[in-house]
Amino acid sequence: MRRARTAIGVSPIIKEIVQKKALATRLRVKEIIYVGMLAIYKLDENPWQELADRVHQMQVNGEI
Repeated sequence: MRRARTAIGVSPIIKEIVQKKALATRLRVKEIIYVGMLAIYKLDENPWQELADRVHQMQVNGEI
């Protein structure tokens, strides 16, 4: 969980997304992170890889 919190603290984009979801769902930030982790496990390999590639490209572009 420390790495997730570090990513939230470092990336304004990630922080904004997580905070908006937390407010919209009335969950705490750590609960939103856990929901996201559970959602990842439900993905099939192909959609998961597409999302991973997209996030990697965001990292390369300096977006996150």
